[in-house]
Amino acid sequence: MKKILQIILTLALITSGFSCKKGNIKNLNSIAYGSSFGMCTGYCSNNLLISDLKLTFSKSKNGQSADTKTCSKTISEADVTAIKNELNISKISNLPEVIGCPDCADGGAEWISINADGKQYKVTYEYGKAPKELEAAVERLKVLKDSFKDCN
Repeated sequence: MKKILQIILTLALITSGFSCKKGNIKNLNSIAYGSSFGMCTGYCSNNLLISDLKLTFSKSKNGQSADTKTCSKTISEADVTAIKNELNISKISNLPEVIGCPDCADGGAEWISINADGKQYKVTYEYGKAPKELEAAVERLKVLKDSFKDCN
C-alpha cells in the first residue's frame, strides 16, 4: 500500500510539472503595454515597449500635432523573465481582441501586446479592468511605466 501511494504521488508531481509548462512563452520578442483616453487634454496616450532588455516609454497628446515624448532605459533579464512567467499564451490566445467597451464615455482603454513564439497577441480592454489572465503581468508593467514619471 505504501509503494502504491508513493507511485501515485510521484505521478501526480510529474503530471503537475508538465501542466505548469503548458502555455509558457519560449521565445519572447517583445511585450508592449499602453493606455489611452480619447477625450482628454495633455498627454493622453502612454506606451511601454520591452524588447531586447530595453524599455522604451512614449507619451503623446491627442490632436493634430501629437507632441510625443520618448524615454528609454535598460531592464534586467530577471525582470523580463518575471513578466514572461506571468503570461500564459494558451490562456491569452483564448481571450477576445477587445473586451468590454474600451474608452467608451471616456473611460479609457488599456492594452497589452505580446510578440512571442512566432505569433502576435493583442488584447484591448476597459481602463483598470484587466482580464484575470493578464492582471499579474499588467501590474508589473504599470510599475515599469510609472518609473518614467520624469520623462519630459
